[in-house]
Amino acid sequence: MVNIGIIGTGVGIRTYFNTFKNLENANVVAISGSSKEKAEKFAEENNIKIACKDYKELIDLEDLDLVCITAPNKYHYEYAKYCINANKNMILEKPATMKIEESIKLKSMIDKSDKINVINHQLRFNPYLLKAKEIIEQGLLGRIYYINIHQQSTSFSNKNMKWTWSLEQKEGGGIRLAMGSHLVDLIRFWLKKEILTVKGNMDVVIPKRLDDNGNVKEVTTCSFFSANLNFEDNITVNCSATCSAIGKNEFNFQIYGEKGELHFDLENKLIAYFIKEKGKKQKIEVAGVTREEQENKISIFSGSFIYYAKPLLYAISNGDYNLLKNASKIDDAIENQKILDAIRESASKGKIVELNSGYKSNIEY
Repeated sequence: MVNIGIIGTGVGIRTYFNTFKNLENANVVAISGSSKEKAEKFAEENNIKIACKDYKELIDLEDLDLVCITAPNKYHYEYAKYCINANKNMILEKPATMKIEESIKLKSMIDKSDKINVINHQLRFNPYLLKAKEIIEQGLLGRIYYINIHQQSTSFSNKNMKWTWSLEQKEGGGIRLAMGSHLVDLIRFWLKKEILTVKGNMDVVIPKRLDDNGNVKEVTTCSFFSANLNFEDNITVNCSATCSAIGKNEFNFQIYGEKGELHFDLENKLIAYFIKEKGKKQKIEVAGVTREEQENKISIFSGSFIYYAKPLLYAISNGDYNLLKNASKIDDAIENQKILDAIRESASKGKIVELNSGYKSNIEY
């Protein structure tokens, strides 16, 4: 059994706990939240043995094999630093930190650690998205020249939604960090290419909302972002996400190559067209997909965590770190943050941002 502690009662419960509770070798023994009272409430409701007063108490527990940091974004650096110093295995929610400099500091610590320290970019383990990577690397599409990827949800379209830290820039809220980090990481995972330029756009969509006291409050984060990314070898990528859609939840992508195309959406799943087959539509069969995902009973983001959780737990219990070769690590977090910062800089200044090894982020939170 792998003994697990979860920091955070939002994503920590919805994604992590709800996945771990169905795995034979996972034992969630502790949880902490924004208060001891909240932790106790969730512990009682979910039959978790220990409710901790804060993240330090949880991380300091003996016989804890894995710490899951799922707190709001602004706390990631502080909590991760403490966890690494405590010599515990860690999975950290994205984005790893809010500033590149913080991720660089974590890297210097992680490089000296013999523990598992990974970022929760679970899409890297999704069978459909791994199949897309396999097809790209096998050269079946030929030279890739264009990728379009889009995600949308309706969670912020309700003007009367409860105020949350996700609406505040200083807290690390907004769709750019929430979903943009996933999309950017996935694109880099697929292509393994250097990014050259970034042109970004962001929109708050609904600029004012009521806080918990009924007062009108300014929303300081974006509910929509888009980015045009130019990679080496003349590959153009468009990625976008909105959490203020009015229709339905969507996740789709199209990958165009000189010899073929891949198309994915939640209804049709993975479809291919190959020039040697005269452009005939082909449904790509993919093994290992859960029934929940096949039937769209769970989001692709929450649903993908089970594919990540299984090798993560096995790696901890058996020491086979090769199972995590596809995992996003701190070096990826640094590169992802460069792109995310460049999207915001481009959107705020209305210009194309050139990225290279000497790029310095000017983003302030």
